[in-house]
Amino acid sequence: EVGEEVELSEEDRAKKEELSLLVERAQDADEGVRRLALESIRSEIRSATSSMTSVPKPLKFLREHYVPLKAYYDTMPAGELKVFLADILSVLAMTMAEEGTRESLKFKLEGSSDAPDTWGHEYVRSLCGEIGQEYAARVEALDIEDEEFAAKKKEGVKDLMGLVAEIVPFLLSNSAQTEAVDLLMEVDSLSHLYQYVNSATYERVCLYLQTCALYLPEPEDAEALHEAARIYRKCGKLCLAMRIALKLRDMELAKAIFTEADATTKKQLAFDLGRHNVVLNEIDGEEVEEALVEIMGNSKQSELFLSLAKDLEVLEAKHPDDIYKSHLVDSNSSTASLSGNIDSARHNLASTFVNAFVNMGFCSDKLMSAEENKWIYRNKDHGMMSAAASLGMILLWDVDVGLTKIDKYMYSLEDNVKAGALLAVGIVSAGVRNDCDPALALLSEHLENPASSLKVGAMLGLGVAYAGTCREDVLELLVPIAADAGASGDIVAFAALALGLVFVGSANADLAATLLQVIAERAESSEGATLRDGLLITVLPLALGLVFLGRQEASEAVVESIRAMVGPQGIQDICSTALEACAYACTGNVLKIQSFLHICTEHVDDVDHESIEMDQTVSVSFSGRGDLDMPDAAAGQSQPPGTEGGATPDASPANSSSSPDTTTMDQTADQASSQSAGGANEEATTPTAASSGANEAAPATPAEPADLSGEDSELVDVAKAIQQSIAVLGIAMVSMQEEIGVDMAMRMCGHLLQYGSRAVRRAVPLAYGLLMISNPQITVMEALSKLTHDVDAEVVQASILALGLISAGTNNSRVAGILRQLASYYSKVPSQLFVVRVAQGLVHAGKGLVTMNPLHSERVLMNPVAMGGLLTVLFCSLDMKSTFLSKHHYLLYMLSLTAKPRMLTCLSEETLEPQAVPVRVGQAVDTVGQAGRPKTITGFQTHSAPVLLSAGERAELATEEYIPSASTVLENVVLIRRNPDFVEPTK
Repeated sequence: EVGEEVELSEEDRAKKEELSLLVERAQDADEGVRRLALESIRSEIRSATSSMTSVPKPLKFLREHYVPLKAYYDTMPAGELKVFLADILSVLAMTMAEEGTRESLKFKLEGSSDAPDTWGHEYVRSLCGEIGQEYAARVEALDIEDEEFAAKKKEGVKDLMGLVAEIVPFLLSNSAQTEAVDLLMEVDSLSHLYQYVNSATYERVCLYLQTCALYLPEPEDAEALHEAARIYRKCGKLCLAMRIALKLRDMELAKAIFTEADATTKKQLAFDLGRHNVVLNEIDGEEVEEALVEIMGNSKQSELFLSLAKDLEVLEAKHPDDIYKSHLVDSNSSTASLSGNIDSARHNLASTFVNAFVNMGFCSDKLMSAEENKWIYRNKDHGMMSAAASLGMILLWDVDVGLTKIDKYMYSLEDNVKAGALLAVGIVSAGVRNDCDPALALLSEHLENPASSLKVGAMLGLGVAYAGTCREDVLELLVPIAADAGASGDIVAFAALALGLVFVGSANADLAATLLQVIAERAESSEGATLRDGLLITVLPLALGLVFLGRQEASEAVVESIRAMVGPQGIQDICSTALEACAYACTGNVLKIQSFLHICTEHVDDVDHESIEMDQTVSVSFSGRGDLDMPDAAAGQSQPPGTEGGATPDASPANSSSSPDTTTMDQTADQASSQSAGGANEEATTPTAASSGANEAAPATPAEPADLSGEDSELVDVAKAIQQSIAVLGIAMVSMQEEIGVDMAMRMCGHLLQYGSRAVRRAVPLAYGLLMISNPQITVMEALSKLTHDVDAEVVQASILALGLISAGTNNSRVAGILRQLASYYSKVPSQLFVVRVAQGLVHAGKGLVTMNPLHSERVLMNPVAMGGLLTVLFCSLDMKSTFLSKHHYLLYMLSLTAKPRMLTCLSEETLEPQAVPVRVGQAVDTVGQAGRPKTITGFQTHSAPVLLSAGERAELATEEYIPSASTVLENVVLIRRNPDFVEPTK
């Protein structure tokens, strides 16, 4: 005490003595003296807390008197002075009470009814914390099973709610909106927020609510979003309210918001709904205006996309050789000639995909459009199907012109060409709605065709054309095919996939029951196409998962049904894992991520993996494709790429030798040649079907039952491997929407690469591709670049494809350079080279004007249709040997559902004509919870609309002459009008 006295200044010592005297007088026998002393203490504390920069001196000097004052308070008779002292003790308890006693709140409730804010902001914050703790303690003390629980709860916390009603308006009006929301959440009264928020505070409140929803459990996340939508509607921000309605998948709310809007806002809402692939044809029995339905149906998308291309001067068609740029690779031997010598048909097929992706949506190209160049017939068998279907990608979104150009191939005598044309009809209609339903009319008649290729083309075409529409007439057409016990595995798989895409995210109970029945029957069947077929075992669970995409708890009943209905344990695990991964996609659910990690930690013995590879080899040989895929098997097992020829497995393509031109690799190629039934000419066969003409026989007599023709334990091992691969993708699917979740998932993937089984390692590159889709980050690039020289050939293929996915539609020069080096390095390995070419096409997709990211509207919304297309490609990539490197390469065109223009186009609200207004584009800044009005973008550049938006970028108008008509999120298409308050600057 002596030391403390020495430290005090003369003024502080006088203040301490004065307060000690006041405390003594507060306990005086005379009531008048007590009153005067208490008023003096109150004024001292209030004056100190009103300008708090450090611990207030009155509180510091009164610390030693807190306990005596508490004891005196207990002895005081009830009355006005006791209430007076309770207020003072409540403030003192803020810093002096023991933690957890909640004495500050206790004395406040026993004190006066004065507003808490009279004691300052710090006191109010302290009360908020104690109110939350007290509320939880009181509710916990009640019996939740009591019939009168709600009434008792309401009565038990009545005094707390009165205090909350006083605190919340103070917090909202003093830039503490986040604390107000937190307080109402803690006392389960978020619905009360609506009455307190006004036009000055709604923006920060709603932004915080949406961010909180990412971290809240069900159903509290939906409650927070509903409250944000209510507030937006109250403040007239209908576009932002619609965004939340779409996130909640609440179509009734979306219709109510659309009805409230004025004519201009309805146009903007129509563009926003079209970007999310939602069409409102009628509301409450009344048909929506035809012009608005056309906008929602994306009928203007092709026109706006070509306008953007014209503005950026990229309308001229590109040839695949413009993408390969083989002359830039310093190689001893020409990559192009090597690929042509080894497998010319596969090389042509790769060029078909590159051409389709690069010229996507431009309605012109240099391979398919030229009349004299019969490019289709430079492919063989199923390659023709992909070549014909590529027309759909080139003519994407332009239905009227597209159908005219595709029509001539519908009458081809070659079944594969005709099947490709059917698929092209669906692709050209992807995301575009038309009242005439041309796709349904053209495709439905081919569903009963005995030729399996035509049936597959028609089914996939319907799935793509009507993805997300939940059309009952399509359901009636496809369900009988999926449920046909005598149908081949391919037919059942594609019928189920088409149904999953059409009803994506609908949680349709009838369809789920049908698919579950199909899975159960195929799992138990021992004849025909069983679930042990390579394609069925991944596509059927995916189709079921797509129906519940993003629906969370709605899938729980189906998970239980899988346990009850599906026979083998391994098949159960695959189905339930795929279903949960889809149901919780983009939710950030930590518990699901933990369960997926747990699945990934179970190691499958290497012996089992070898048996999987052997089984796949048997399957390939049986279907007549062994000669084509054998180089991959040899390259992946006996001579891992990168381990010879001067390159290490971890070497990046730029540092490794340009081609694995070693004795072993040459022997591999020679071995492949010697195994071909037709000698050197046989090398020109496509990777899609046998040159022996078994293209029609293969689907009818499925070869895959030989895959798992061993003991049941072998099925369990294979199923466990597939389940682990799906679980890795599940981690990425669940966490991909939220930035912190993405960072954590990336770290998990790094650990899985080090410690996971082979099945896990094969899926990790695909998880990278999903997490960073169309967002090329250098760290991910480097990681994938190393994996492209892995010992495991399947890891190599997945890594190459992932490089294409992370830079899809970006024209990223670094990835393009890596892929050119890989094309040279793998020039003698046909399968790897094919995947490299596909990746090159993805990098330059749409000449750099599109994105494959299913997240849009500042990453708030996940487009279920786009996600469905992307997941289809990723799930099929888990076993490329039986999909893309086999006869099902046309599944790559499912990315037509995912590709969207990554543009910002400003249109006049009256004429809907493009307006060239200045726009600032910069890196988006997270402003949630920040004080004041911080800048929302940083490092911006000013361009003239239309402009391109890359991942993580945000735009804002750079002029005051124009203002957005309705939307505050500047993405895709934004309607603008002249600012009535704009004044021309004086010169």
